[in-house]
Amino acid sequence: MYAVIWKTFLLDRLADIYVLAEPGERTRIAVGLTRFNDRLAIDPFEVGESRDGGYRVAFPPLMQVSFHVDKASYRVRVTDIIRYGS
Repeated sequence: MYAVIWKTFLLDRLADIYVLAEPGERTRIAVGLTRFNDRLAIDPFEVGESRDGGYRVAFPPLMQVSFHVDKASYRVRVTDIIRYGS
């Protein structure tokens, strides 16, 4: 299992996105990110699309999440999150 690490400022950004979302969107965001985190912990190389240097990007509902996988230490660090779509 991989440890999934979210920086505090990204959790704050996620909270802001969640609070500004409509009630139905909040459910999609919460369920989607829970599944996303679970999948990252199991096999982050099967999540999203690869980028240079061990970075990846994924698209859980209404989000774009960038993350870095450190295979040697079994850690996934979330590096950015933005909202998109509706």
